This record gives sequence, C-alpha cells and structure tokens, in this order.
Amino acid sequence: MNFGESVKEEIFSKHVKDAHCKRAFLAGLVRGNGVLFENGEGYGLSFKIAGETRAYKIAELIREVFGFGVREMSVAEDRLNRRDVFEITVTGTEADRLLFELGILKDAEGGKAVAGFFGEITERECCFKSFLKGLFVSAGSCTVPSGAEGAKTGYHLELCFSHANSADMTAKELLRRGIKSNITRRKEDYVLYIKSAEEIKDFIALLGAPVSVLKLTDVMIEREIVNVTNRRKNCDLGNVNRQIEAQEKIIRAIDKIEEAEKTRGETLLKPELRLTAKARKEYADDTLSELAARLQVTKSCLNHRLRKISEIAERL
Repeated sequence: MNFGESVKEEIFSKHVKDAHCKRAFLAGLVRGNGVLFENGEGYGLSFKIAGETRAYKIAELIREVFGFGVREMSVAEDRLNRRDVFEITVTGTEADRLLFELGILKDAEGGKAVAGFFGEITERECCFKSFLKGLFVSAGSCTVPSGAEGAKTGYHLELCFSHANSADMTAKELLRRGIKSNITRRKEDYVLYIKSAEEIKDFIALLGAPVSVLKLTDVMIEREIVNVTNRRKNCDLGNVNRQIEAQEKIIRAIDKIEEAEKTRGETLLKPELRLTAKARKEYADDTLSELAARLQVTKSCLNHRLRKISEIAERL
C-alpha cells in the first residue's frame, strides 16, 4: 500500500460523530468524482470509490445521514492498480434530496442549478476538514520518497478537478490555512498539486490523520539524514580530489626544477626547500599534516615551502 492509500485508510478508520460533518464528508466525496446525469425521473448521481470495505462504509454513511439504503452498486476491476472500484448510483427523489442537502444542487430561476463548490456545508471549520477528507478520498493521491532510490520519487500530493473554478477555490481555501499549492492542466482535468514536504504534512494534518503525519515526518528525517550523508561524502571526495591535484602539481613543479638544475648545472633550491621537495616525492601519499610531522615542521611552514617551490618552477 502506498502512502496516499494509507492516508485514506486512516481517514476511513476514524468515526465521524456529528451529522453535519458526515454530510460535509459525503459532499467532498461527491464533488471529487461524482457524475450528475438526467433520466426520466430527474437528476441522478453516481460516484466511484476504490475498495469494497470503503464502498460499504460510504453506503452505510448515506443510510445514517439520509435514512435510505444504496440500491445500485456495481463493481469493475482496475487492472492498472490491481483493485476493485465500486460505483454507487442514486436516482429519483433520493438523488434530489441527497444533492440538495449536500449543497451540490440549488433552486434557481427556471429549475435547478449546480451550486458553488464551497457553501454553507463547509462554513464550520470542522466541516471544511471533513469536506477535504472526502475530496482527498475520491480525487486525491500522494507519493513520498521511499527506500534508497527515494530521491527519484520526491514528494507529491494532488487533487484532481473537472473544472478550473473548483481547483482555484480549493487552492484559495488552502492558502487561507497557510498551505500553498499550484494548478496545472492535465488533458481535460485541472490538477491542484503540492510538492513541499512541509506543506504536504500540513495538508495531511488538516485531514486529521496524525499517524500519517508521523510517518511522513519519519520519511522527511530519513531523507535529510541521507542527504546530509551524501553531501559529506561529496565534500570528502572533493577534498581528496583537490589534495591529489595539489600533490600532482607540486611534484610536476619539483620535476621541472630538477630538470632545470641538470640542464643549467646550478642549484635552484635552498637546503630546506630541497629537503621538502625530496620528502614530497618520496612520500607522495602523505597528507600535508603527515608530511609536516615527518619534516618536524608546522603545517603552515610546510605550505610556505611548497608555495616557494611552485613559484620557482613558475619562473623557469
């Protein structure tokens, strides 16, 4: 089970006490992937939910809130995700009642009209959170890094909408609560997405899923440890490479001086510099600290001598 599915499982595991929050949850769920249609009896509604247990919990929630049972439920196999997807359909007067009480339809001149995305049903903060839960369950997904290759996955949470206005309004409501998001177009849909790990954590906290928040925190800490370790390794490797380059450069300088001395028949290095040059070539694998200890000088003195040797080589 991926992280997004575990968040949904936690949402379904919690009992909602208040009737107004139950309505808000159902409203968010229907807004997420519900489809309105017309037949001879008026409006009808269908929406999908993955998993048999979740589907029957939704059916039971409808019975608790509205007092009628779900009469139509079909199942189809989602081969890509290897799971069953259940489609719940409500028609007739029951559909009318459900749609009006969930704030999805409203009376308008000439008949009925689709109401705004947010309304009275989400005025209370607890109801907004319940609405968001339903929305995430039906139209949301979330992935986080996992394992050694987690950095390739990254953090990503999204909600999928069929209308730009719905995505915009949701983004504004999240921003009011300190959560920044972006919106992009994907084929016929509008996708609200969050890529910041901290803001994904805030979003999940808003859903009332503390266990998932702790799991995400663990992932974030683990990734930070991995990143710090990699940075240290890269830094150490960079230091080693620089040391090797410096050693090769000074040895080339010494070779150049020795060749010049043979050609000219004169001594170009003072005794202490000659001793340093000989030791540098003889103990090429020594660090500066180790070489300074061999010569019984300070590291600063050794650096000064090596700079002098390099300057002499540059003048040749």
